Amino acid sequence: MKKTINFIFVTLFFLLHSSFAHSIIKNSVIISVGNLPITQLDLVKEMRLISILTNNKIDNSNKEQIKAIAVQSLIKRKVKEIEVNKFNIHEYNKRDLENLISNAYQNIGTDENGLKNIMRKNNLNFNDLKKKFEVDLKWNTLIFQLYKNRIVLNMSEVEEKINSTIENIQEKRRYLLSEIEIEQKKEDGKIILDEIYKSISDEGFEKTAKKFSISDSSEYGGNIGWIEEKNLSGKIFQSIKDLKTDAVSKPIYLENTIVIIKKVGEKVFEKDIEKIKNRIVVQEKNKKLQMFSKSHFSNLEKIIQVNFL
Repeated sequence: MKKTINFIFVTLFFLLHSSFAHSIIKNSVIISVGNLPITQLDLVKEMRLISILTNNKIDNSNKEQIKAIAVQSLIKRKVKEIEVNKFNIHEYNKRDLENLISNAYQNIGTDENGLKNIMRKNNLNFNDLKKKFEVDLKWNTLIFQLYKNRIVLNMSEVEEKINSTIENIQEKRRYLLSEIEIEQKKEDGKIILDEIYKSISDEGFEKTAKKFSISDSSEYGGNIGWIEEKNLSGKIFQSIKDLKTDAVSKPIYLENTIVIIKKVGEKVFEKDIEKIKNRIVVQEKNKKLQMFSKSHFSNLEKIIQVNFL
């Protein structure tokens, strides 16, 4: 099959060159996969779709490479379609389709509407993309149905991966913090700090922040939200890690400013052992299914006839 694919590239180049140049495409059948046709229009659309999804504009330097990828992609999809239709597969995971579409537009730095607009400008329908993904998802459904009872895991290896993962995952700690930031002045620094701490005691941290703080957070009473432990500077972390909830830190001397922190709340995200186990088991099962998928497809390649017309 691969030799034949290489053989037709020169022919396809001449067939498609004028079509790309003038955007006029004669929709003749150029390849048959089993009883399913691939037309010249299919090939052009596939090349355009690959160009969009890889953010790689088609030009003379890459046209043949993209064409080769497009031919193989179309043939592979038709092989899958034949098998999916044979087993009358219609169901697939709708959330997986949403994820594939989401990944597609995020990978090229846009949103769904942006991707639709790009496709429209390239004379493509958004349903072309959905159908492309749907074939793969239906194929996944088929492979699962055919091989789910043949998935056997080496549980000693799985347990080893679980234990290794658990050891390497650190507990995550987040702090809900408020701040008061003032300029660092030697001459009256202690007087101002005494005044601030008295104001905190008498009026509360929020009012004091609005009154004294030079930080943008003063507008919100010093509130800076939830901060992960790893995102805190060493000085600030050491000053607040042992504080009780609603306690206020001692002055933290930074380069040009002094900061006072109030710990408003604290969350500890512990290791979810069961979630880790389930995730690794699913990953290992998916690896087995991928192996069955490749083997099943390889067998189909041998028996489904591909003709280049």
